[in-house]
Amino acid sequence: MNRKLKQVINRKYKTILLLSLIIFIFANSFTVIITLIKTTNSIDIISDLDTNTYLTLSMASEATPQPPPSSKTPTYKMEPVINWYDLQTTDGKSVLNSKINVNQEYKFCINILSNQGWEYIEYINITAWYDNGDDSTIYNQSEGGNINMFLQYQNISGNANYGMLWPKDEVTLGNFTEKEEKIKNPDTQNSQCYNLTFSFTPGYQFRYAPGEGIWDATKNTFNDIRSWNFEIAVSGNSDGTSESKTSSVFDEFGVNSYSEMVSIGLPSIHGLPGENASGLSNLSIKTRSNIDYALSVDLDTFLHEDNPSIKLLKNTMWITGGDLIDFMNFNDNISIYLYGSSTIFKKADDYNTMKITNNVDYKCDIPLGQIPGNYYSTVTYKIDINNL
Repeated sequence: MNRKLKQVINRKYKTILLLSLIIFIFANSFTVIITLIKTTNSIDIISDLDTNTYLTLSMASEATPQPPPSSKTPTYKMEPVINWYDLQTTDGKSVLNSKINVNQEYKFCINILSNQGWEYIEYINITAWYDNGDDSTIYNQSEGGNINMFLQYQNISGNANYGMLWPKDEVTLGNFTEKEEKIKNPDTQNSQCYNLTFSFTPGYQFRYAPGEGIWDATKNTFNDIRSWNFEIAVSGNSDGTSESKTSSVFDEFGVNSYSEMVSIGLPSIHGLPGENASGLSNLSIKTRSNIDYALSVDLDTFLHEDNPSIKLLKNTMWITGGDLIDFMNFNDNISIYLYGSSTIFKKADDYNTMKITNNVDYKCDIPLGQIPGNYYSTVTYKIDINNL
């Protein structure tokens, strides 16, 4: 009985103490912190003291009115987020850190998150450039022909526009797709996420880039020389002001070599025995090469149309054109080079999808006593590339 009586008295005492403190609080306008004691009915632990929990009560005087709650939506100053990116074939195969082919379509694929809503995305710029064997090079900010490219998504005028700033003819712009992706747990109520694809087709002379032999597949870095470097930069108006923030990723891809004899004009010479006869002037030769190259010409012995036993030697023939300014005589054992040589290669062309050489001329020193008639010879044009 004595134990139960003590428990009742203790409970009454604590109640009186708590009421006294509350009355004291309301009589004096200030903050008071009360430490609570927690008990437990655990078998092994009879009581437990926890002094980490506080009850806070704040009272303000009527002479100091409190400001009304703000109705302004919190501002989230966060740059756009590039969740993932890739360079793919049209059927979805990744070609990052590997070689692509000229005259085939590819697409940059990007997933972008904006926590301020998609209308805050201003630009998505994809710049790509041939590193010329040096990974420290940067995009040169100028029209690039076969050595750089600039694709852009612009979203500042209310209607998004997709285009290619350059090059003009060396790359063909493909389709653009834009699709919103649902977010399971958005960071803000304005968060929006989009999948985008930027398609393009590199031209025939899009610069050759073999890499170093073994490609390093590490993403978001430049680590393979003799490659095409690219940057994807997304800029957004992060807080509704003129200030924009940008996020970027970097990577590389290679390009297979390509060379082709596209078309050749048909040379023809008319003359008399003993005459130095000229052919049709400004003959056109069209070639393609995305790597340093040499272009040579050779002939066979000329045979009479009606009697093949009657011949005209090829060393009676002369040619000029390309980088060969003066006429040069054909030799029995040596080809004549219009560009480069057997050991020297002409720099790959920076512009266009083919090289048009339209200054090629032939002439012939027709020997005296040569039997008249039509003579024919096979002309061999050969393009060699510096595939090192």
